Amino acid sequence: MNDHDALLALALIGTARGTLPTPSTDAPGQAAAQITRPDAEGTLLARAALHALTHAAGRTPDPASDAPPAPAPADTLPEAPERAARHLPLVLGTPLLSEWLTLCAHAGWRVPTAHLPELLDAARNDSRLRHLLTPVLGERGRWLAQFNPDWSFMPPDEDTWDTATDAGRETLWRSVRERDPHAARDLLNQHLSSERAASRKRLLIALLDTLAPDDHTLEPLLDALTTDRSDDVRTLARMTLHRLSRSAQNARNAARFAALVSLENPGLPGRLTRPTGPDEHATRDGLPDPTSKDALSAAALLEHLLEHTHPDALLAALNIPPATLVNIARQHDHLPALVQNAVNTSHPALAAALLHDLPTHPFLLQIGPPETLAAAQKQALQDRDPERLLALLGPQPGPWPPDLSADLLTTLHATCPTRHHATHTYRWEQLAELAATHAHPHIPHPGPLPDDATEWAPQTMNKLQATLDLRQQLWTDFGKGRG
Repeated sequence: MNDHDALLALALIGTARGTLPTPSTDAPGQAAAQITRPDAEGTLLARAALHALTHAAGRTPDPASDAPPAPAPADTLPEAPERAARHLPLVLGTPLLSEWLTLCAHAGWRVPTAHLPELLDAARNDSRLRHLLTPVLGERGRWLAQFNPDWSFMPPDEDTWDTATDAGRETLWRSVRERDPHAARDLLNQHLSSERAASRKRLLIALLDTLAPDDHTLEPLLDALTTDRSDDVRTLARMTLHRLSRSAQNARNAARFAALVSLENPGLPGRLTRPTGPDEHATRDGLPDPTSKDALSAAALLEHLLEHTHPDALLAALNIPPATLVNIARQHDHLPALVQNAVNTSHPALAAALLHDLPTHPFLLQIGPPETLAAAQKQALQDRDPERLLALLGPQPGPWPPDLSADLLTTLHATCPTRHHATHTYRWEQLAELAATHAHPHIPHPGPLPDDATEWAPQTMNKLQATLDLRQQLWTDFGKGRG
């Protein structure tokens, strides 16, 4: 029994039931003999630690089982210069990393080689960074990613689709989609039907995120997926067909809508006539067969059609303007379904019509006329209503226009919580955090806060200003100027 095993045997029975083994006379044993502690347990642990270290230090490396990998290809993009790269350690792990990567891509540079592992780890933990990192990763970054399974989300070569993970296929597809939408559609036509359900879901969600009018060519593939064995896949396929205004699914729903609603007078509620005949596509389109025992009522069918049929198809079915469609939904108490439809399809005309009934709806304002959104934001700024401002500005991507950004900072300054007035303090702080990452960075600093500001208010404003200053320097170093 060697010294390590003798110590292990004593550890198993306990030092109270045995004595410390005498070290051997070899060099490690002689070194272990010099180690003593006041108690037997401490001596055992210290000698065991010495033996473990000796074993690790003297271990012969495993022989290489494979040939060394091919070296990384030469990079085609220039590395980000030091003036821009110096900010990267500051923004890693913060919301500003997205902006840094975007600026790097717009400048036509790649990320510094020394930061590749940190950035790949960041993208592993935050999927929203992956499509931003991909264009600036460079050849060396793509080469490096293949050696760590945790980085398998990075897009492999297109000819490695069969060996990629589900996440890798999604990333690969999104990468192809950005540079060649037609090739991305070919990939779906070639592979989607044979993918596992989890992979089909990932790819359909990626398609929904990037849906374009030209994707009508995918309709036969999507239509086949409406009878998929996976509930989630069926739902995603129907959602995609819903957003393709000229799809056969929308045409069938439009025909149902025309048969259901009799519009004798646009100013009166349309009379509903529930169809009684068979509907062979009812299950495929996500609604029960109206002739079945579980048939939808006429009102429930109307609600379904108002929510799941593209607005263009609904308007064309009765040859009506958006205001009349809103009138039908309102008078049958189905405005929420039509609102959801307008939001899902980002339909500006329908959103504009709905805003007459729901003038403060934040999502309708985002897709309605820009001047209506601007007026609502101006009113919220005048009212100094932080909760309303959060609802209106939260969905709006940055950087916001300089005038809006400057007015918001003025409002934040004017509504600063004080020792005498500290309402909406949580919303005020949320709004300041949002402004730090979304406001235009080239805006003037607001003046100092009043003397009776709460203790933490200056800290919040200083943090906001420091973030804007950093972003302004980022823009300058990437050559973006004032945007």
